[in-house]
Amino acid sequence: MRALLLAGGLSLGSLALGGFSPAMAHVGHGDEFQQQGNVRQVKASAEIDSMLGITTAPATETGGVVSIPVAAVVDADGKPLAFVKSGTTYDPVFLKTGASQGDQIAITDGSISPGDDVVTQGALSLYAESKKSQSAVAASEAAPAASAPTAAADAAASQATPAAAAGLNPLVIGAGAVVVAAGAGVVVSRLGKKN
Repeated sequence: MRALLLAGGLSLGSLALGGFSPAMAHVGHGDEFQQQGNVRQVKASAEIDSMLGITTAPATETGGVVSIPVAAVVDADGKPLAFVKSGTTYDPVFLKTGASQGDQIAITDGSISPGDDVVTQGALSLYAESKKSQSAVAASEAAPAASAPTAAADAAASQATPAAAAGLNPLVIGAGAVVVAAGAGVVVSRLGKKN
């Protein structure tokens, strides 16, 4: 009887210690969506503007040189970028910058014209939002192509064993079964010797 209790205890202990696969999680800071490729425009709305703290101001021209606030320029993978509000969208504009004077920086390539409504605060947040929406667009474009394999995977998952569905490690379950079988063999042999 002691052997059976020992075998049962060992098998339960092995299941408790290693039977469950550990759950992994990632807590990010919002910067994990940095994708490669072009920056996309972001739709303008009062909700997004207030949430991201976006303010705009017109680009100025002094002595034939267009300038914008330094805070409006974002480093987009090593390239200077600013967002210009046009109607209902914030459009990304890659720039060539010149010298800066105080809080203003010169734009040397004509990509921004005097009077263009440039995002002066919240440009970095808008850049992040633009990259996030890019990954969402890519995911939604890939979703229709992946729907057939997903249906097959769902069907296979529904036929999976309850142990696999619960996250149990099959090797530990097998080891527990061997210990229980060995314990049962010991108990049966001892009972046979007594009779």
